[in-house]
Amino acid sequence: MDAVIIFNPTSGTNLNSDLLPDLLNVFKHQNLKVEVELTTPEEDGQGLAATAANNGVPLVIVAGGDGTIASVVRGLLNTQTILGIIPMGTRNNLAVSLNIPTDPIQAAQVIVNGQVSTIDLGKVNEHYFLEVVGVGLEASVFSSGEEIKEGIKNNMRMEALKGFWHGLQTFLNFNHHRIVLRFDGKHKRRSRTWQVNICNSPRYGVEFTLAPDAKLDDGKLDIVYMDYPSKWEHLWHFFSAMRSQPFSNERLRIFQATKIEVKSRPPLDVHADGNPIGQTPITVEVLPKSLQVMVPTPEQVLNYFNIATL
Repeated sequence: MDAVIIFNPTSGTNLNSDLLPDLLNVFKHQNLKVEVELTTPEEDGQGLAATAANNGVPLVIVAGGDGTIASVVRGLLNTQTILGIIPMGTRNNLAVSLNIPTDPIQAAQVIVNGQVSTIDLGKVNEHYFLEVVGVGLEASVFSSGEEIKEGIKNNMRMEALKGFWHGLQTFLNFNHHRIVLRFDGKHKRRSRTWQVNICNSPRYGVEFTLAPDAKLDDGKLDIVYMDYPSKWEHLWHFFSAMRSQPFSNERLRIFQATKIEVKSRPPLDVHADGNPIGQTPITVEVLPKSLQVMVPTPEQVLNYFNIATL
């Protein structure tokens, strides 16, 4: 056996569940022997990945959305197993950040003909993340976003409206909080703000681009917040990030560090890649070159870009 593919049959659209035979056909034509494992509500992929790695499987392929990918990555921590990504989710932020095509068949071709890259992970207290840590307002409204997402996905309009209402109430009632940041154990910053984001990748969530210069392989984390913003400035920053548009404001602060300590008064909610993990204080650090992943060669990137623009 050359590889294990961990396939989430519920990721993305209903059509994705029919893709497995086509993906296996790509691997078969490249003489790659692949064993199939399916995720379930009880098994999100972490255990399947860990078992494969412990059994010496050199390549674990994950076919699913960002949540499934994150689960599989947790199962590969501290191993030499290479990760292959076939994006099948709604946003596919990690794949986009790594220039992996969002077409599943093209992504499968990257796995057999691409190159290995080593990327960073992040750690916040005892939790690992790929994309971002959010402190403050964003973490407080994330549950409302999940309500909206599930309501839309399951065609339950009242649930979606309920989630929107909860999120709006949280936003309207949220106030500035005192934040103390310490970078790399040296430089300290104080502010009153709505939220702080610590980014390992440029994109996260619903295609937010808060740190467009963040790189998954630079050994650093990008810290983003606004100093004493009004609610409307915060909203403008939010919508600019959602549209991946440049945002220029004298209150915007962006720093880079390898280790960040965050304290607040009172304690603020915290999420890591959309998962609630508690409240401040937290310590966030980068784990350089922690994961090997298949990515396109420069020639493949150019080829896929040309195809997309036709």
